[in-house]
Amino acid sequence: MISIVLPTYNEARSIQEVLRRASEALRKTEEGHELIVVDDSSPDRTAELAEALASEIPVRVLRRPGRQGLATAVVAGWSIAKGDVLGVLDADLQHPPEVLTQLADALRNRNADVAIAARSGPGGGSAEDWSWMRRLSSWTARHLAACVLPRTLADVSDPMSGMFIVRVQSLEGVRLEPTGYKILLEVLGKAHYRDLVEVPYIFQARSLGSSKLGLRESLQYLAHLGRLARSTGQLRSWMRYAAVGFTGAVVNVAVLTFLAERQAWPVGWALAVAIPLALLNNFFWNWLFTFRTPQALGAEPRAGVLRRLVHYGKVCATGVALNASLTLLLDWQGVPLPLASAAGVTLGGAWNLFFNVPSIWRSWDSASPHSHSSSWEGSGNPELVSTGQASSSHRKAEGGGGR
Repeated sequence: MISIVLPTYNEARSIQEVLRRASEALRKTEEGHELIVVDDSSPDRTAELAEALASEIPVRVLRRPGRQGLATAVVAGWSIAKGDVLGVLDADLQHPPEVLTQLADALRNRNADVAIAARSGPGGGSAEDWSWMRRLSSWTARHLAACVLPRTLADVSDPMSGMFIVRVQSLEGVRLEPTGYKILLEVLGKAHYRDLVEVPYIFQARSLGSSKLGLRESLQYLAHLGRLARSTGQLRSWMRYAAVGFTGAVVNVAVLTFLAERQAWPVGWALAVAIPLALLNNFFWNWLFTFRTPQALGAEPRAGVLRRLVHYGKVCATGVALNASLTLLLDWQGVPLPLASAAGVTLGGAWNLFFNVPSIWRSWDSASPHSHSSSWEGSGNPELVSTGQASSSHRKAEGGGGR
């Protein structure tokens, strides 16, 4: 059975249509299904309108006092669900309910544990002509999540999706403690899953209802990322990664200064030695110290190490070019070489930090430096509570590891 939760607040204008369309989509899977509306005391009678369909489609309503948050509404609905597959769907029709059929097919036919409706990536998009500001905001939120949780989200094109399904067995023993509105982040960070599949879809323009996203939800999102980084062990890896990066900066500046000023090498030649040495320093110390895995301790064949090193070098190439260019420019303008080198290192490091962290961290992925997720184009519940600690995650930074 598939159990889909629809968290609602003031969705009276769309609730009956979305429920009917969702039920019809799930009937096409030829599996049993139920729809669970979790309503936070909507004054527009959303709950009553949903209950009115109980004789027509398999729908239940869970009422909660006050507005307690979208992600916690999903957890509350899952806690009473009967299905072996759990899911979530917005009630404002921006997520086409018909995509549920494809999600269910993808989960069963690909033997995946998680199926995500993805706006990003091939085949996905938005029917609404977003302003550049909204596009930037959406990209920033996705990229920030991938940077804070690179081992968990680097291979997911749309970690902000509010429409997905997951097998109950992937959540067994997991305590979900979401904040705000991005329940998928919590699931990806803590669930036990082997494989996920993404189903591209077109995010619909809003025609009914209004957005519930505001400053409060944005701040909760940032707090949620921080808590997940801590609970998955990736915060500790970030601290080690920063320490290694500092040693690399010291190597870069020291070697460049020694060769150019003590050995009288041309600055360009000195850079050609200093920067690769700094990269090698960072690669191997991160391999042995930051991402301490069986592969890092010698279990992986030499070819695997070389492949990762080549991947790391390619990803860092733009940062290297920026580092060298700024160093040469400042040196040409008469800036003391150590300061010029420090400025170049800072610029290159900032570029990699803001744009390349997910790809860089994938160089030390315990399985492969390449993507593990895939795209689909075909046609007894776990303990779900609001407090506690996750027992594990799909890919932890330590030891190999919405809406």
